[in-house]
This record gives sequence, C-alpha cells and structure tokens, in this order.
Amino acid sequence: MSQGNQKNLVQFCLELGSVVNEILDGSDELLSALEELFDLYQPRSREEAKDFYDIRFKLPDSVGLLCGIQQIIIPDDDEFYDSVAPLSDTALDVAQRMVSASVIINDIITMYFEPHEYDMYIHLYLAMLEPISNNISYMRSKLEELYKETSKKWPDLIVSDYDTDQEEDLVLPGDVESFQIMRDILVKTFMEYTKEHESERISEFFMAIQDYLEAFANGVEPEQEFDFGFVYKTRDYPHEVRYVDFHFELGVLQVSSGGTVFTEYIGSDSYTDWIYSIGLNGRDEGNYDYQCKFP
Repeated sequence: MSQGNQKNLVQFCLELGSVVNEILDGSDELLSALEELFDLYQPRSREEAKDFYDIRFKLPDSVGLLCGIQQIIIPDDDEFYDSVAPLSDTALDVAQRMVSASVIINDIITMYFEPHEYDMYIHLYLAMLEPISNNISYMRSKLEELYKETSKKWPDLIVSDYDTDQEEDLVLPGDVESFQIMRDILVKTFMEYTKEHESERISEFFMAIQDYLEAFANGVEPEQEFDFGFVYKTRDYPHEVRYVDFHFELGVLQVSSGGTVFTEYIGSDSYTDWIYSIGLNGRDEGNYDYQCKFP
C-alpha cells in the first residue's frame, strides 16, 4: 500500500470514527428524550408542561448527523471497503431513524400545545414512536459493537481528544431576532410597570432582570435564576384570568402565555396559548407568536 493511500485511509478513519461517536452519543440522547416524552405526555401541572415542551431542546441534531455520515465516501480499496462498509451503513441507518423520531417528537409537542379537541393524531404518533424507539435502541447496540470490532483492525477509528477539541460556531442569544424582540417587549413592560408601581424593591428587581438579560445575550451563564409573571383578569363572566410567565434559568430562558377560565357548570379550565424558549447556545424553537400584549 502506497504512503499516499495509507494517509487517505487514516484520514477517512478519523472522519468516520468522529461521526460514529457523535451518532452513538446523539442516539443515546434521543432515547432518553423519548423516555421522558412517554413519561410526561399529558402533563398535570405547569411545571410538567414546561418540562414536556423543553424535550425538543434535548434532541440531538439528527439531520446534521445524517448529512455528516452521508458525506463520508469510502476510499476505493476493496479490502478496506469490506471492513468499514458495515460500520458506515449501520451508522447511516441509525441516523435516518433518528431523523424520523425527531420529526415525530417535534410534531407531537407542537400539536399538544396548539388548540385541539382530541388527541387521536397524537396517540397515532405515539404509537409510531414505540417501534421506532425499539429499532433505534437495537441498531445503536449493533453500531456500538461494530465500532468496537472494526476499531481493532483500524485503530484510527478511535476518536482521540484532539478530534473533539475543535471549536464550534457559537451563536449568541443576543444575535437571535426572537430574543431581541422578547427582551425589548419585556424591558418596555417593566418600565411601564415601575412607573405605575413606584418601589425600590421593584426597581432593584428590574435592574437584576436587565443584568440577567445582558449576560444571557452574550452567552454568559447568569449568576441568578428568576421565576415571575404578570396576571390580569379579562372579563367577569365567564371568569377568565390571563397570565404571561417568565422562567429565567441558567441555561434556558422561557416565556409562556395562557390562562384560566371558570364557569359555574364546568368549573376551572386552564390552557396554554404558546411557549417560547431559547437556550444559552442561541437555539430557539417553537411558537413564534411572542409579540403578544403584555399587561
């Protein structure tokens, strides 16, 4: 084997090993998210609803993983091809199943938080997810075993530290339009609120919120967490109360809108209009109808 060909094989092994490791890690994250989805479906409290919605932020970039394994072309060497093709094909199979599962999970969460009268379609999606989850679990185990066996013959498949130390493109929340809009609305709301409620304590709280938003915008983990909201009554009968809740955590910022309606014959019924979330990594997803009217 020529030195040039050997170098190509080593480079290929490094690339394939890196992608296989990412798929193994990503499939593990996806399976954990699936377990959480099955456990939290039909959340019984606002906290569980938040956790249920946040599952979508725990999903790996399945499309990116699929593209990554598809872009790797095995070098033209018969012996080498026969050795690594099963590993590459199995990784491709796992990535494809991961994409399908991620799409279904996002659809389930989206449908749940949209106005709907019954959950038939959601139950159908959940029924589809169970065999997909089992298949991913089985194929992941097969991929892991193939990776170990193939690495014995081609040690360069084993990912070293320097392969995982490459810098990733960083997206700051402050550069994301949805975060900019949410922050502007909240700051204006607080300014109006402090005008109507003069209080040193409220002013200090407002300043702390601004410090949080500034740190979060720059991708810096804030030093404090905040949980607050605005509540107002919209009509006397049926009695309806609207709310906008803010959950400012160290790594995720979330805003949700909803309310409670009370009638004499039905009783109290709570609902959620939308939930908006953005992570410290600048990743935002979900319902983008965040330009609502704050109280």
